Amino acid sequence: MNKKSRAGRAIVPVIVGYDVGAYSFARIFHEAGGYKSVVLTTAPRGPINDSRILDVRLFERGTFDDDERFLAALADLECEFVGCTLILLVNADEHVEFVARNREHFGANWFLPYSPLGAVQRANSKGAMAELLTDMGLNAPKRVVVDLSAQQWPELDEVCFPAVVKPESGADLAQNWGRGLRKVELWKTRSEALKACEILRTNGVEVRVIIQEFIPGDDTTQWLVNGYVNRQGQVTACGSGRLILGLHQPEYIGNAGIVLTEHHPKLIEQATRIVTAVGIRGYFSMDVKIDPRNGKTYWLDLNPRIGRGHYYMKLAGVDLAAALLADLSNDLTAEEEPREGRSGNGARSGEGAAYSVPARSKAYQTNSELGLFCLVPSCLANSCYVTDPQLLKRVRQVKRQRRAVNPLLYRADRSLGRYVYVLGNSINHYRRMRAYYRQPDPYRL
Repeated sequence: MNKKSRAGRAIVPVIVGYDVGAYSFARIFHEAGGYKSVVLTTAPRGPINDSRILDVRLFERGTFDDDERFLAALADLECEFVGCTLILLVNADEHVEFVARNREHFGANWFLPYSPLGAVQRANSKGAMAELLTDMGLNAPKRVVVDLSAQQWPELDEVCFPAVVKPESGADLAQNWGRGLRKVELWKTRSEALKACEILRTNGVEVRVIIQEFIPGDDTTQWLVNGYVNRQGQVTACGSGRLILGLHQPEYIGNAGIVLTEHHPKLIEQATRIVTAVGIRGYFSMDVKIDPRNGKTYWLDLNPRIGRGHYYMKLAGVDLAAALLADLSNDLTAEEEPREGRSGNGARSGEGAAYSVPARSKAYQTNSELGLFCLVPSCLANSCYVTDPQLLKRVRQVKRQRRAVNPLLYRADRSLGRYVYVLGNSINHYRRMRAYYRQPDPYRL
């Protein structure tokens, strides 16, 4: 039986999805208090199969792509769990926008740890975020916006290739994946970019894409920042991790394979300012790159959701489930109320711009532990991929301390089926890494 909230209701986490991010959601809530999650999915998949910490509910394909059908599925669940507090946990851009669009259709029994629609759309817009970052005196890669529905793309003449290409809105990805649109790509020349635009338009992709400056550097130049903002706008959790190795097979580019939970105070402070300026509520994740040529920090993405590899935060000593549960029970008080006009470091946030001071809860969580998040085998965190001797030394120290953790291997959820799946999945990840990324390359994704 799941634990109860302060109001005396049983709490039921409701997770949408079937990947490692969905299982990690279930794991952190089970670790936080023995909560058993309900997982809504259109297909049984290895990460959520053979598990005792979650209950899988299968739905027809397309259910979660249609607002009416999605709402109906959630309404049926609410009828099943009468008197319970249901926490909706989604981790896809289109599903976050669904929650923001339909917030008024959810009953009082639902807790929705996500931002209002305006903040979601702002965060999901690469162009709007780049402008905001510039106004705040922070760095974003130079970029142009290209409308693929246009007949010509003169903006390509302004681009210095190679360049990184992303959908302008992350919510456009799922709808256009089958037509060739990808989360992130590298276009090496203008002619390659022109050909790619023509193919996408021919395939029916009529969305805007961001073509931005490519910052060279291998995987270890990238950082992650994740956290939680409560309903009062207080940042109650925020931590960082250094990417050691990303996933490089085409369908997973942009996802973490191995993360070292290093504390980076400057990134955490800047991230707190950014999410406060955007108006984020609930979970967020951010991607950062530090240019090895000059040490400049570039903010790449703000996602108004927890992110696929969020379990690295638990290894860092940051309990994102506990942050949400504290918000739900409204037990936190801010040390200071937000006030207008100055940034978190006491300085003006950009010319003519005024941003609120980020308020932190008295129960604020940040990195306190070193650990190694390993979705791929930890043996790949080796001298082949980690060329910085000091970084390699820290990675090896963490491995010697047995602090390398695969989020899919949970002692409280052991079974033969899960062990066989994780073993096979690890072997496949190893093979793919050796096939797609045999050695560090600062000039590829």
